[in-house]
Amino acid sequence: MPWTIYRYILKELLKLMALSALVLVTMISFAAAIKPMSDGLLGAGAMLKFVGYSAPTMLGFVLPFAGAFASTLVFIRMAADNEVLACSASGISYAKILAPVAALGLVLTMGLFYLSNFVVPGFYRAAAETLESDLLTVLVTQLNQNRPFTEIDGIVIYADSAVQRPVPFDPKDATKFKDATKFIRLTGVAVGELDDQNRVTADSTAKVANILLFQKPEGSYVTLKLLEAMRYVPEVGELQYSRSLEIGPEPLPSPFSDDPKFLSWPQLRALDREPDRFGDVHDAKVTLARQVAAAELRTSIRQQMKVEQGQVGVVLSGHRQGYLIKSPSVRTVRGALILKSSAEQPITVEYPVHTEEHPYDGPVQRHIEAVSGQITIKPPDERQRGVRPTASVELREVRMFKVPGTDPATEKSTYTLPPMVWPTPVVDPDIDDKPIEALLTVAERHYGRSPSVDRARDGLDSNIQKLGRKIISQLHERAASAITCLILLVFGSVLAIHLKGQMPLVVFFWSFLLAVVSIIIIHTGQNLAITQRASVPGGLAVLWAGNAGMTLATFIVYRKLARN
Repeated sequence: MPWTIYRYILKELLKLMALSALVLVTMISFAAAIKPMSDGLLGAGAMLKFVGYSAPTMLGFVLPFAGAFASTLVFIRMAADNEVLACSASGISYAKILAPVAALGLVLTMGLFYLSNFVVPGFYRAAAETLESDLLTVLVTQLNQNRPFTEIDGIVIYADSAVQRPVPFDPKDATKFKDATKFIRLTGVAVGELDDQNRVTADSTAKVANILLFQKPEGSYVTLKLLEAMRYVPEVGELQYSRSLEIGPEPLPSPFSDDPKFLSWPQLRALDREPDRFGDVHDAKVTLARQVAAAELRTSIRQQMKVEQGQVGVVLSGHRQGYLIKSPSVRTVRGALILKSSAEQPITVEYPVHTEEHPYDGPVQRHIEAVSGQITIKPPDERQRGVRPTASVELREVRMFKVPGTDPATEKSTYTLPPMVWPTPVVDPDIDDKPIEALLTVAERHYGRSPSVDRARDGLDSNIQKLGRKIISQLHERAASAITCLILLVFGSVLAIHLKGQMPLVVFFWSFLLAVVSIIIIHTGQNLAITQRASVPGGLAVLWAGNAGMTLATFIVYRKLARN
């Protein structure tokens, strides 16, 4: 075996590949840090750490191009110096000349496959943790400059001062700060809670507040605890006092999500067994849990109101007030409960005097009669803890009495009661944390009866199926991308020998073009395998078509070379 020529070829290949890969990885890593820096998520010092963690994640993309570039330059020079011709004249076939290239490509392929499945995901997480930790430094800096902080989705924070401190330990309650990795103390705090359209749904103020950072494998999030807080909720129109008000948990922004491409092989397998750990599936599961809670409340109200034809009413509780609602007729229309009076009995709402001994059945302090009405059930907000839906009651053609039967009535065309809840939880408060199978069992009684539950269940099924397709396509994409390195190394070498009279950049252009086309085909096939409109086998066939096409092109060029 021509070991001397093999060592010579491998030395030149490794030298050029290392240099080109280093340049490409550095450039792309710094480019990846530009957006987080411009968004204020990275400080100058953390940027270098972020780039260091990001660099290994770029190898899977960079090495195929670096390999094609190195093999093109090495064999262009060998062909121009007639070294390839001398090897052929001495009886060394093209297959033997290319053997070290194929061997190096095979080693790189196995190395890339191992890195992409077991090593690179860890660097993604380390880069994300760097970003999240530095985000809190940016938070402290902005707040101390009297600038509001808006980078955490769903809330806007303003504070007179902010100080980052070690995570405290409470001897009276060891679980109080358990698992927290960062702690920030705020003074003179104002917090606005936003909806999906960035509209303020509630605002709170407090003299002191704590921000806790929790970093976990499934993602990092923060919780904000306001002490001695005053909270104004526009929907209720009331200012509420709380000794301790907790906002969150709110996920931290990150360029890396829990997308399967950032998970290792064992994590992908675990995710396939427990899909509710995935963000989209978890969100769909939470949505279903809240729609089930709303359907349970709707069913409970309807069943209670039907007892003895309205003689027994339903009790709902609002802010420091209980309500007793009776209606002779109740029916469900498009998810709302429609109330209707009869000739003998109107719709009635009574406000009992609220006491500890008689919270809902004390003396009546106000009495309302109405001709018609509607109870609208609103699922609990996904940001709030627990799954207690609210009921909003709108009455029409209303007569109001301070004392039933004695005081003159006040008449109104419409009257809306503040949001109310069932006195006791309508579903298990921990239903969000139950396995998907248990949640589906609870939801089963509402299938076909509640369109919102049916839509939420379909959304959950769709996300679980999509996750399965993502996992399969991701594993195939990693394998195909690793094999691309082997094919491009060989293709660049064969093409360089075949086009020995051309300029090196011309030869590399064709290798580069084929590599780009192949990568585009791989990712197109991956996207086709993920989408619902295409079958998984069809998408995987397209995914592998890029490598198949490169292999065919390499074989054709080699056949032409061998004949000459």
